[in-house]
Amino acid sequence: MNEEQNKDSPPLTDDNQQQEPQLNLPSTDEPIVPATETTAEAEQPQTTNPTPQTEDMEVHHHAHDPSAPHHKKNWKSYFWEFSMLFLAVFCGFLAEYQLEHYIEKQRAKDFAKSLHSDLVADTAIINRNIERLNLCTNKIDTLIDLLDNREEAKNKVSSIYNLSAYAFITPASTPTESTLLQLLNSGALRYLKDNVLVDSIKNYNNSVQLFKSFSASVSNLTTEFRKNQLQVIEINPLIDFLETSGLLSSRTVINISDTAFFSNRQLLTSDPFRLKEYANWCALKKFYITNLINQYKRLHSEASGVLRLLNKQYHLE
Repeated sequence: MNEEQNKDSPPLTDDNQQQEPQLNLPSTDEPIVPATETTAEAEQPQTTNPTPQTEDMEVHHHAHDPSAPHHKKNWKSYFWEFSMLFLAVFCGFLAEYQLEHYIEKQRAKDFAKSLHSDLVADTAIINRNIERLNLCTNKIDTLIDLLDNREEAKNKVSSIYNLSAYAFITPASTPTESTLLQLLNSGALRYLKDNVLVDSIKNYNNSVQLFKSFSASVSNLTTEFRKNQLQVIEINPLIDFLETSGLLSSRTVINISDTAFFSNRQLLTSDPFRLKEYANWCALKKFYITNLINQYKRLHSEASGVLRLLNKQYHLE
């Protein structure tokens, strides 16, 4: 069997022996690289070997650059940073302080103007009230003398009516407190840096409160006085006289003769006891009016003192 196979297969020649190893060989045109060198290169891994570029690092990294990595600050850098931060905060504080100081100064001037305006108006009213109250006390003195003389009282009924009109009224008004109360209740007095001015305003406020209390007492007395007065004289002629003469308004008082309004008038009673009681009430009314005048004079004096200090401090004249 083996022999038959050997007979069928062609004999090996030198060409056939050399053909098989040359099938995988590269073209003879390309250079042949030794197998040992090619294998060594294939087994060696392809890695990059970064080489430190000292020249580039010297260009991009400087020792004095604070943003460079691993930079160490010296004490001067910390000092300047602290100084700049402190200066910024301090300047902000100064700006806020100056603004607040300006606002307080402006508010103080506004309050001073408003208080000055109130006091100027009040002192003018006080002067007018003092003048009319003095006129009333003089008229009441004459009325008391007339009522104490029975015969004269019968013959001068028109004079009793005329004089009773001045006893009927009580010229009084409460000072304006809007600005004053705002200064005291809101703590705005701190805007007024002058301690003398602040004390003067406080003293004036105390006088205003005392005046209001006394004025309430005068008002109660006047109510009781009029009840007794209307038992002696008629009310309608008195009201007409008060409106015509200007005693109930702020205009100038007009002198009117007794007979113009009170001719042919009669007293409601001729009882000596009633007339004497009326005279006593007139004396009591005069006493209260005299004290009211003193209260007004005190108010006027203190208001004038505050006005002088306001004019001196804020030049409001």
